[in-house]
Amino acid sequence: MRIVSVFLALVVGTISAGLLADDDDRELQQIRRWVMEGRILPLQQILDRYPARFIGRLLDLEVEQEDSSIVYELEFLRPDGRVTGYRVDARSGKLLEQEERD
Repeated sequence: MRIVSVFLALVVGTISAGLLADDDDRELQQIRRWVMEGRILPLQQILDRYPARFIGRLLDLEVEQEDSSIVYELEFLRPDGRVTGYRVDARSGKLLEQEERD
């Protein structure tokens, strides 16, 4: 299952659910359930855990379910113009991968 990041903002309450299509709304409801059930950490906790890494403008955010794990994928435009992507285990908050992108 791949969940589009733009709609993850619903988890923190910044977008009204009425603005979303049915499929996207169902995916967001699933993310909310995972957070409320404690299966994954809220996005803000992930961001707060790595303040020295997650700097710049957030360009993209996705939540992916891969087999038995759930992963946050984040992409930042850093102040120096570089784009850096991260994969973080959504349950533990462990940084899994960091990648510089062009």
